[in-house]
Amino acid sequence: MRRFLLLVVALLVTAGLAFGKTPIRVQSWHLGEFPWRDAWNEFEKAVEAKYPDIDVQLDPVTYANKEQVFTTQSEAGIAADIAHFTYRPISVFIEKGYLMDLTPFLAREPAFKAGFLPGPLSMASQGGKVYALPDDFDIIVLVYNKKLFRAAGLDPNRPPATWDEFVDYARKLTRDLNGDGNPDQWGYGLIAKREEGLFMRLNPWFWGAGGDYLTPDGKHSALNTPQALEGFRFYTDLATVYKVAPPGAADIGVQDNRVLFANNKVAMIVGTAWTPPIIDRINPNFNSAENLAMAPMPAKVLGNKPVSSAFISMRVISAKTKHPEEAWKVYRYIYSQENQERWFRYMHLPSSIAAIRSSPMTMNDLFAGTVARAADSHDVMYEPLIPEWLEIGDAMITAVQETVSGTKPAEKALTDAHRRVEGIIAR
Repeated sequence: MRRFLLLVVALLVTAGLAFGKTPIRVQSWHLGEFPWRDAWNEFEKAVEAKYPDIDVQLDPVTYANKEQVFTTQSEAGIAADIAHFTYRPISVFIEKGYLMDLTPFLAREPAFKAGFLPGPLSMASQGGKVYALPDDFDIIVLVYNKKLFRAAGLDPNRPPATWDEFVDYARKLTRDLNGDGNPDQWGYGLIAKREEGLFMRLNPWFWGAGGDYLTPDGKHSALNTPQALEGFRFYTDLATVYKVAPPGAADIGVQDNRVLFANNKVAMIVGTAWTPPIIDRINPNFNSAENLAMAPMPAKVLGNKPVSSAFISMRVISAKTKHPEEAWKVYRYIYSQENQERWFRYMHLPSSIAAIRSSPMTMNDLFAGTVARAADSHDVMYEPLIPEWLEIGDAMITAVQETVSGTKPAEKALTDAHRRVEGIIAR
């Protein structure tokens, strides 16, 4: 498989050189998703019109394997010139030397650098150097189907505000519609598949109980605390105790959940500004503008500030690029106002560029404006920004899967994860 991958990459590069242009390969999981792919096709044409000497080569990867592909290709010296990740693996890639230092390019445009929100920008910096730039910056909110709320006798203008209300709503929304004695509509779409997207869905509940992954000094696992168990148990209980989630959660991922929601099989999920256009693409008859609503994440108890997790999209330039100047031109165009507005037109994403995020285009949008404002009303938290996070996260996913599948009770699964994380940190 690896040999085949290397051959494909070599052919792509050769094809670009054959046309007398500089090939710049751009890698993203969004290239395999619609309506994202339509936006990328426009992007490709716009860059090549602006820079006729550059041949943009769009290189799709999956969300699940993007880090593995970039790691394998970086080790082989054939990584994509520009690649796309969340904030989570950036520290690992900096440590391994896979990312080009962008500081010299940013020094040419101090106003450009100053335009980014400081929080997202700091996540891509180390030792005074910048190795990535943030693109969209979204937080997780509750997404629900107003039509299913009404059918269950719930007021769509009064979403659940607390955990107890959330469970009550989810139970009422879990229904046997065909009368065979089994639910065919569920209150909440819970995911437990082994993929990175799990954390954005788990964390608001886990952190909302006061749980955390590591102790404040970062030297020990914090998965053995009562708060960690409470948050972990609440999430997994939605499947195992309350029975308000579709069966087989260990095999249900983010996109699977969206398909269930788009086809009126689950009434509530968590998502963000990009959720409505994806739902409408899955089911053109859904009509998100009419039937989808967003609300703050439920707080554990009334009076608590809702807790949410953030999604920060990061784009990098490979340290192995053979064409740094041309790669920068393409990379810089991603953050141009023209392209950021293109991203917004297709996906309604709040940008990490302050002026675009606070613009009327964003704030007046039905969904993007809601998400942008929600960042101020929630306590927004992040996983530990350390190289060991990928292993720590893997231990947590294992615990979730063991619990929802009935292999282990929640306390045993989390205790085992705690011991594993202690070993990871001790190294």
